[in-house]
Amino acid sequence: KGVKYFYQQKFEIAELLFQEELKNNPENAMAYSYLGDIFLYKKRYDGALQLYIKALELNPKSAEDAFRIGQVYYYKKQPEEALAYFKKAFSLNPQLKFAYYHIGLTYLMLLRDKERTIESWEKFLAIAPEDPQYEKIKRVIELLKDPKFVLPPPGSDVSIEEALHLGGIILDDVQREAQDKKAGHETKKTKNKLEEIYRDDEL
Repeated sequence: KGVKYFYQQKFEIAELLFQEELKNNPENAMAYSYLGDIFLYKKRYDGALQLYIKALELNPKSAEDAFRIGQVYYYKKQPEEALAYFKKAFSLNPQLKFAYYHIGLTYLMLLRDKERTIESWEKFLAIAPEDPQYEKIKRVIELLKDPKFVLPPPGSDVSIEEALHLGGIILDDVQREAQDKKAGHETKKTKNKLEEIYRDDEL
């Protein structure tokens, strides 16, 4: 029932139902994961982190939950932890190619590391040539390789988004899908209204 209300965007009802499910079945990894999605949507990052960690403990092979943990750390501006979990997600499921997009994004937005951003996004383009933003990401890489392009330091009046925009590049906010195995079968959690969970919209 909670899943049904989740996809209907009735998150308050879904949250109550998932919490009730966990009282009756505290080993339900899927319930922790969905509840984590709701908390992340509400920007309740610490709560979401605890839920995803519990889900991953119960289902250690869940690349999706590892990816979500990485996203929470990204939003909490903890780059080293974010990178570790994005890499873990990709190692658990190489089909989660966009984890490498987020690795590059973390190096760019949080660490201001041009070289590792370039390295990560070149790998992303190599493994995901079908990505809808392939050409735009390629142009960002070219811009980052330009020795004249300097990343604004943290706290600068000019944001990275503005710097890229001045370079003529705006990355679209693109919906991402993550595959997971739940209830014993392959499913896709396509959250049309939770796209910020999958792809940061700062760019």
